[in-house]
Amino acid sequence: MENNITGRFEKLMGSLDGMKKASAPDFFYTRLSGRMQKKNEIISRPVFQLKPVLLITSLALVLVVNLVSLNRFKKPSVLRESVNAEKPATIETFAESYGLNSTTVYE
Repeated sequence: MENNITGRFEKLMGSLDGMKKASAPDFFYTRLSGRMQKKNEIISRPVFQLKPVLLITSLALVLVVNLVSLNRFKKPSVLRESVNAEKPATIETFAESYGLNSTTVYE
């Protein structure tokens, strides 16, 4: 068994005999340092930059959504105010004041 281990060891050491030190291509280190400096510059900049076009567009969108929602919520209050006090309070007047008197397809 020890002979087997010694044989493997000798085979492994024999395969390392032809090794040489690896050499880098010309100007490798200058290119590498240049890339590393460029990468550091990119990271140092802020990730999210607000551009004026994006800012104006988003503010306009928020304004439009607010105006539409305000108009939607004002309509039921106008319908409630249109109820005439001279009419008796019945189910029909209640439905009319809240806009629930819609006709169906089956009528």
